[in-house]
Amino acid sequence: MTFPATGGGPLLEGVLHLPSTTGRSPAAVVCHPHPLMGGTMDSAVVRAVCRALTAQGWVAFRFNFRGAGDSAGRFDEGRGEMDDVAGAVDFLCTLAEVDAARLAVVGYSFGAAVGLQQAARDPRVGWLVGIALPQEYYAARWLDADTRPKLFIAGKNDRWAPADALHEYVARLPPPKRLRFVPRTDHFFAGREAEVTALIGRWIGEHTSEEPDR
Repeated sequence: MTFPATGGGPLLEGVLHLPSTTGRSPAAVVCHPHPLMGGTMDSAVVRAVCRALTAQGWVAFRFNFRGAGDSAGRFDEGRGEMDDVAGAVDFLCTLAEVDAARLAVVGYSFGAAVGLQQAARDPRVGWLVGIALPQEYYAARWLDADTRPKLFIAGKNDRWAPADALHEYVARLPPPKRLRFVPRTDHFFAGREAEVTALIGRWIGEHTSEEPDR
């Protein structure tokens, strides 16, 4: 399926994952890694997250940023990609299967940076998940006053998201928040995707039974 980026941006491709439940479900936009480094919505981590979300009764929507896969447009260094995330949220809000009052943004690597930055300014989003958020973004102040539930996950041996630096970053953010590390793995979580999704699944179960503060 296709949908437009917000603000008259390019037409983007996406894949919608629906749970087996009936009625309106909570929903998540899932954002992929850096497109110039081979990242697409077909990333093993992104696909695993979508499967885990639908198993817990969520709608999951993965998509290709502009210029990736069959999405139109060109890479915009994270600026236009924020409009891509906003467009994905817009799209979910139009679906009869989605409870628009219960929305999350989940991002992996570059997708975490872009997704969290956009979510920080979008009051429609209630829950935020950053997987392997790169260290270059820790100086940003997007979430420094954000009281929505936040989950951060990284590999213990991730050189782009060093454990000590990520711990300091998350420590300065307001609660509710959680930081979890997957041992003996790096930025790519090769063969460890199930551990990432298990952490997300447990957190979702604990933190999405009620609407968060926005």
